[in-house]
This record gives sequence, structure tokens and C-alpha cells, in this order.
Amino acid sequence: MALSMTEDIKMRFRHGSPIIRLIMVNVAIHVALLLIFVPFYLILQVPSVDFDGFMREWFWFPSQWIQIPFRLWTMFTYMFLHADAWHLLSNMLILYIFGIRLNDLLSSEKIFPIYFWGGIAGALFFSLCFNIFPVFDNYQDAGHILGASASVMAVVFATATLSPTGTFHIPFINVNIELRYIAVGWVILNIIGTLNNNPGGAFAHLGGAFMGWFFIQQLRRGKDMAVPVNRVIDFFQFRKKSTHNYNKNKAAKRKKAKKGEQPSFKATMKVYKGSARSDYYGNEYGRSFIQKYSDMSREECLNAILEKIKRSGYDGLSEDEKVFLDRYK
Repeated sequence: MALSMTEDIKMRFRHGSPIIRLIMVNVAIHVALLLIFVPFYLILQVPSVDFDGFMREWFWFPSQWIQIPFRLWTMFTYMFLHADAWHLLSNMLILYIFGIRLNDLLSSEKIFPIYFWGGIAGALFFSLCFNIFPVFDNYQDAGHILGASASVMAVVFATATLSPTGTFHIPFINVNIELRYIAVGWVILNIIGTLNNNPGGAFAHLGGAFMGWFFIQQLRRGKDMAVPVNRVIDFFQFRKKSTHNYNKNKAAKRKKAKKGEQPSFKATMKVYKGSARSDYYGNEYGRSFIQKYSDMSREECLNAILEKIKRSGYDGLSEDEKVFLDRYK
């Protein structure tokens, strides 16, 4: 039986790579904001310039230092917002091209931290430059940035730092360019870009690019900047899981109480006979699945399936593997 669109999207998000998840989040936020604006425009006749002004005031990152303490959340929100469809498409295309390659070079849990720190560095460097260089003295009140460009630059430069002689194929002209030359070219273009009508974006790109390089350099020295970010993510995931389990158990107890049954406690530890070291997978899985994973613990089985996704994608899994992954991930 085919999954519904909602279930399919949830499945692809849950089991997709970090790059796919980031793209899905960016696209979802952009579409959601447009859908929110539609009734304001059609019914209340709110012009787009007023809606953009509201977003700029509360969700774009400002250049004024005096505003930042009162808009700290904008340091995070701005990196998931885009001015238009082309802005979104260009950023997501670059993120996909270089992000997939980066995911082959680094473990998945380091991808989002690179994106996150790149966005933070881009915002801070933009604000620093707008307040230091006197040419921007008359523009500080109007200085704001939005977009995933700084985060994407961090992904690009992390990839180029890990694999400087790796090549990128340019279609149509059939040319392969090493990543180190792409990185240097991007830096030069953005330095020159500070002379154009979007200097804030150029400064943010340079900040994100520096962070991508710096992240890998720190990693090579044994300092993993992904750890604090992943700890925060794990904290919220643990709280969400704990709340879900608590509500589920509470609902089950209420159901039993209505039936006049006494709540019982059941041991969760499994006992196996003989010297078998693997979890018992039961009769619900096919013979090929059991033959392949019968000598593995549940954790080893899960890791093996995740490695398979990394090699051949989610669609390369068998139905039994998808069921197991959905149940135990």
C-alpha cells in the first residue's frame, strides 16, 4: 500500500540525509510564509511592502549593535529566510551540490553544525563590518540580511578544505575545476561584491566561508565544534521523546482504569537462550532480512541500515529494512 503524500514527506525527512532535511526546512518555511501572506493580501489588502517590513523588523538580522540584544533570535531565523524563489533556488542548489559531497567526507552529525556556525559567523561579520567601515555610517539603520548564503558558504568551504583537489564538473562547457580554485574565486568575487548594492550579503558570505574553513581546521586539531550544537539538539529530542512516552503511558493507564483494570508493570529486559548475541526480530520480517541481520544486535543492525542509506539512498532499502528503521531509529 502506497504512503500518502504527508506520510511520504515525513518518511523522507525522518530518514533523509542532513542536507535533504535542511533543503526541506528552507523550502517549507519559504512556502509557509507565502501562504500566510495570501489572506492578508486578499482580505485585509496588506501590501507586500508592509509584510516585508514586518519580517525585516522581527526576523531578519540587523546591522545595528544596539538592536541585536533585543533581536537575538534573528541570528538564527535569518539563515532560513529568502527574499524570493530565485534566492531560495540558488542557495539550495549550491547546498545540495556541495553538501552531498561533504556528507561523504564527514559524519552526518557534523553537517548541521557547519551550516549553523556558518550562519552565525556570517551574521556577526556582517554586523562588524557595517559598524567599523565609515562608508556604511549612513546605512546602519537600514542594514539587514536574510538568506542561507552564509551557511551555504560554510558548507562549500568545509568541502573545499577537506578535499581541495576534488573537482566540480561544469556542465555545457564540460570543464572540471578543483574545489580550491572555486573557493578562492568565490572569496575574490565577494570581496569585490562589497562595492556593489549588496555589501551586507558579501560580508556575510565571507564570514560563512571563514567559518567553514575554521571548523575543519579545529576538527583536525581535535576540537569538534559540532558537539555543543548536537548536545542542544539531543536535549530537545530527549525532552520531546520523554514527553511523548509520558503522554502515551498516561493515556494507556487511563484506558485501563476505565476498564476497571489495575495498571501492571512489565519487565523490559529480554532474556535469550543459549549464546545468541542478537536481538530477536520475530516472524514479521522476511527470511532474507533475518539471514542478513540475525547475527547483529539491534544497534548494529540499525547502523548497518543507516550506512546502506548513505551509500544507495533510502529508496535502496528493502521493505523489511524500512519497517525496522521506522520502528527503532
